[in-house]
Amino acid sequence: MRNPLNFKKHLPHFLRNKQKKKFIIIESDDWGLERALTEDSIEWMKKKYTPEKLSRWSYDSLETEDDLNELFEVISRFKNKFESPPVITANFITHNVDYSNKDSLKFRSLSEGFNDHDNKIKEKYTEGIKNGYIFPQLHGYSHYNISESEKYFDTPEGKESFENKFFYAKTTTKGNLQFLHGEFSNVNSAKDFLKIATEEFKKYFGFYSATLIPPTFIFDRDYIEEVKKNKIEMIQSSNRLLTTDGKRYKFPYLQNRKGLFWSVRNARLDPHGSYNFDHEQCIYSIGKAFKYNLPAVIDFHRVNFAGRYDKEYRTNTLKELSLLMEKIHKNWPESEFIHSQKLNEILWQQKTK
Repeated sequence: MRNPLNFKKHLPHFLRNKQKKKFIIIESDDWGLERALTEDSIEWMKKKYTPEKLSRWSYDSLETEDDLNELFEVISRFKNKFESPPVITANFITHNVDYSNKDSLKFRSLSEGFNDHDNKIKEKYTEGIKNGYIFPQLHGYSHYNISESEKYFDTPEGKESFENKFFYAKTTTKGNLQFLHGEFSNVNSAKDFLKIATEEFKKYFGFYSATLIPPTFIFDRDYIEEVKKNKIEMIQSSNRLLTTDGKRYKFPYLQNRKGLFWSVRNARLDPHGSYNFDHEQCIYSIGKAFKYNLPAVIDFHRVNFAGRYDKEYRTNTLKELSLLMEKIHKNWPESEFIHSQKLNEILWQQKTK
């Protein structure tokens, strides 16, 4: 039972927009984001920071053709088991560090291609979209505080990280997981990055993203008007958002406030040993969401199936994903998988009725 003395804390839940249908949304952040470019980058990082200091984010990587083949294979097995089959909302970063420019910190867009990686990956994106396995949405420009990143570039450590083709290596090490974060922080003095990201997303995928998930869940209120100017209509995972000074948002779940809908994440599939959000735990969270007439929105970061540097973890994750789908079909065969942009459309349709 919820503590009545904490009513303000739970106000977003009590004032939620209830949904009669059992919707399931899987939101996956960090697509299109490069981290370590090569195995040599990983080895350099181990020597510089020691293996004990590395986190699972240190081994994250741009999704590979094998990653997507295996992910799509799991999803395809359940395509005919649901009236609205599984689809993953793939939240994309639009720009990565350009390692060909050594004079200053520059970024290259998705349209310009990735650094040393196979640029045929766009064909896999197209395949996934065409088959209904993924639906792209916007995550951000670079994932990081751009103005602070520019300062870091001019430091000896920044130069060394750049030369070893993992500029943001330090941000993945234990004790530094907040370093250079805050793309949507007031501390980031970079201008027009959201407009650039929005237009690049449109150029690459052919449509504007209607939803946004701010990188690392940092989002200052000063950006609300800028977000609306760039055709964003819904913010994902509002229950996890923090301002730069650590304040949480109190907007009612799935309600319209400040001209935007504020969605929620209330389940998680993250079977890494440091987190242990396995399929059983996820099923419990889905059941709880349905109990309160909320869509079940699952947090499923790209790192969970990025196997370039950790194939074993990818295998384990996709096994958990398959088990999750089986349990969903068993417990709620009437449930409907939708992507985040579809949820946004439903909410706006309800508002205008």
